[in-house]
Amino acid sequence: MSVFAIVAVVLALAGAAALVVWRERVRVAARGTAAFLGEVQGEVKKVTWPDKEQLKNATLVIIGFVLVMSVVIGLMDIILQWVFVTALPKLLG
Repeated sequence: MSVFAIVAVVLALAGAAALVVWRERVRVAARGTAAFLGEVQGEVKKVTWPDKEQLKNATLVIIGFVLVMSVVIGLMDIILQWVFVTALPKLLG
């Protein structure tokens, strides 16, 4: 046998071994994924979804909170701008 034939046989065996290992890893991953999806489906069935009235109330609370926070942040911006742009330079300069 020539050196090239031996190298070809070794490469073929290594490729076959790699394919077997890869297929087994894919099977294990597929089983894990299937189990995970089954658990997710079971958890989703346990969820209590809000009715239309609860959803409306929660949405209004969130919108109100965002509006209040925007006013607070706007006032902080105005006050800090006045302090750092107008009042502080007059005191220091």
